[in-house]
Amino acid sequence: MMRRHWLLGILLCTALFGMVFAAEAAPRESFERVVLKNGVTLKYKVIKGEPMVSIYAVFPIGTHGEKAKGIAHLLEHLVFRGGSGLTFKDISEVTTRKGGYFNGFTSFYATSYNYVVPKEHYEKALEVFNGCIWGVTLAPAIVEMEKQIIGHELDMDYTLRYKYYPLIRYFYPEMYHSKETMAQITEEDLRDFHKTYYQPDNVTYVIAGDIDPKKIIAQLEQIQNQSGYVKAPPVQISRLDFPVGEIEEERNLYPYQYQLMMAYVLEGLTEKERMAVKLLSYMYGGDYKIDYLQNRYKVYNAITRSVGDQDYFGMFYLERSEPYSKEAVEREKANLFRYFHEFKQVDFKRAVKNFISLIELEARQSQSSAVAAVEYEVQRLSDPDNLTVDSLAILRKLTEKDLLGVIEKYFSKPPTTWVLVKTTR
Repeated sequence: MMRRHWLLGILLCTALFGMVFAAEAAPRESFERVVLKNGVTLKYKVIKGEPMVSIYAVFPIGTHGEKAKGIAHLLEHLVFRGGSGLTFKDISEVTTRKGGYFNGFTSFYATSYNYVVPKEHYEKALEVFNGCIWGVTLAPAIVEMEKQIIGHELDMDYTLRYKYYPLIRYFYPEMYHSKETMAQITEEDLRDFHKTYYQPDNVTYVIAGDIDPKKIIAQLEQIQNQSGYVKAPPVQISRLDFPVGEIEEERNLYPYQYQLMMAYVLEGLTEKERMAVKLLSYMYGGDYKIDYLQNRYKVYNAITRSVGDQDYFGMFYLERSEPYSKEAVEREKANLFRYFHEFKQVDFKRAVKNFISLIELEARQSQSSAVAAVEYEVQRLSDPDNLTVDSLAILRKLTEKDLLGVIEKYFSKPPTTWVLVKTTR
């Protein structure tokens, strides 16, 4: 039911791995921004004649910073069960039964809620939206039901994740809450979490469509946390707990034989160096080396992520055909290192041009509707690692010398981490 922004899906679909792009062609301040008397931040965009209104509420607390693992995700589910005397039926009445929909996601940095409704019904929908968020129902039976639903989600997600286990486990550890950690969350934990982080001064509403801003502001100014007011504490973004050295594991990888990842933990990168690392990931992307005569192929991937004051870059190999052997692994280690040499052979200007074109294309598409505009704005808002229009100034100044300098300075050394995962027998 609830959408989660799976970076794994992006791994499969694009070489950009989790980046959400803006374009220079898009207006930087296409949304008006106002802070209301109660502390609520509102970003809105009036689009006359637009048939749908998209409403988002974004809280800057996600899986990073939560004391009870999985509590942000669980609360996200519970908000869609109702609150303030409203039920799931009331949510459906103002969304799906009117030709709209509702959605949400929990990410590393944020928890977000979304209604999309026809413009004729947005005022009532906003009333229900606010009632559910700020007066969420935490009845024990509903809490237990949602824990079970999330457990089923985790079971289904495993089939997508296991093929990329080292990438997700170490680069995106926030995806790894479990049924066991969920079971430990109490009703008191949920109430404390809601009271701490679900405060008017800790939310940004993003709304676009054929709307009346004055009416929306009047509704939002009535918001208060029904469990009492406290000033929401900022969440300190700390580094990933990344392993050092050689890690060897066994998991059920069927039908794959083994996985191999080398990763670098980088400190002190300048803005240009960080952009060069992202460009490496883009140029490398997902590479498939295919032997058509024997119907065999090799799968390689690259990934980069910035968290706090550290940057992380990894290269990954997935073996389907050849059984594990020390000789095979050493051969693939050499292949992963060889890609840095291949980076030096690319047409650098063309690579940068293509990178910029993708950013600009994403932004043009974001202007196609109120829904797309809000999605784009929320992605920029909910993840500081996203590349935006502001990144283009750095990207356009990037030279081939900068790229080669990063390779020489950081990637001529042994990696911080090797992870080998063998399939169980």
